[in-house]
Amino acid sequence: MAVSCDILIVGGGVMGASIAWQLAKRKAGRVMLLEKSFLGAGSSGKSGAIIRQHYSNRLTAQMAQKSLRVFEQFDGVVGGPPVFTRTGLIIVVNEKDRTGLEANLAMQRELGIDVRLVSGQVLADIDPNARLAENEVAAFEAEAGYVEAVQVVDSFAEAARKEGADIRLGVEVQALLTEKGKIVGVDTNEGRYNAGCVVLATGPWAAHLAKDVGVKLPVQACRTQVALYRRPPDFGRRAATYADFVQGIYFKPTHGEMIHAGSLAGEEIRAPVDPDDYNEAADREFLPQVRQRLSRRYPAMHRSYGRGGFGALYAITPDWHPILDRLPGLEGGYCAVGFSGHGFKMSPIVAQLMAEMIVDGQAQALDIAPLRLARFDENDPVKTPYDYGVMG
Repeated sequence: MAVSCDILIVGGGVMGASIAWQLAKRKAGRVMLLEKSFLGAGSSGKSGAIIRQHYSNRLTAQMAQKSLRVFEQFDGVVGGPPVFTRTGLIIVVNEKDRTGLEANLAMQRELGIDVRLVSGQVLADIDPNARLAENEVAAFEAEAGYVEAVQVVDSFAEAARKEGADIRLGVEVQALLTEKGKIVGVDTNEGRYNAGCVVLATGPWAAHLAKDVGVKLPVQACRTQVALYRRPPDFGRRAATYADFVQGIYFKPTHGEMIHAGSLAGEEIRAPVDPDDYNEAADREFLPQVRQRLSRRYPAMHRSYGRGGFGALYAITPDWHPILDRLPGLEGGYCAVGFSGHGFKMSPIVAQLMAEMIVDGQAQALDIAPLRLARFDENDPVKTPYDYGVMG
């Protein structure tokens, strides 16, 4: 016999779990989340979960800013243990990119974000491990840090349950069901689930499900990689988090005296994969390459202890920005997909915006028209007005 609910969310990552919480908290009806594996099994559980506000667009900077406020008080707002570790973020660019960096910092300061340029001497005070060359420019975002990704997903899900949401694991959504231009439910490995509203929060799997009902979501599943290194004993106090555009890497401290590092070059778009069948180990050549680049910023890390790495998933759109919208031509269909590696830090505000769209008829906290699906057909992508990376 078919199961029925009012709102069905597909995907048990940070987006699905946070949206379920927001909808359940608003008493939007019977809210159900279906996840084919376990919570955070896709992109979310492998995320570095860096929380920073450094964006070149006001909208994405505001989304990150609003979400940071939630992460700072996560145990009180959502529940569960505290998840946020403040480290500060160092952004490093070549001197040729100074103008673009300064313009971004000016925009961010207008929003009340605490950012400033720092000299090499000041950087050494913030993080004695780091070195800055004469032809490099650094900025410091004081409020940035990272969160414990797995705990965040679990806490969102538990908060959703406490508000009455039904979260079911091991239920694979195989098809969206429609009648006369309306969503009526989904077909799963356990049979049919009836729902008048379905939210796709399936990350790298979104395009496949939407395609079967005639909706083209330009979201490509791509493989990214992470390298892990144990810091040497004399490394000193906890390090900052970095967006190092000169070396083309990001890195952050993490538990076990470790450094978690990955690429900022955007090469993931050249590595499309089947999200159900991809290499979850890091490439052999990737690890020494990242160590070499990391050691240029952190000289002591040439003595670091390799701890391997892993392959993970990005869900990338053509402009590296998400799609928050209704599914065109399908009443009751919604999507929050295509975060291109930027989603974790925005999840609290995305959940609020999607709940507003579904319950109130439109997003209210921010104007998210730039993130509409139609922008790609209209040749109106979200533009990144600087040249030093793909951070948006």
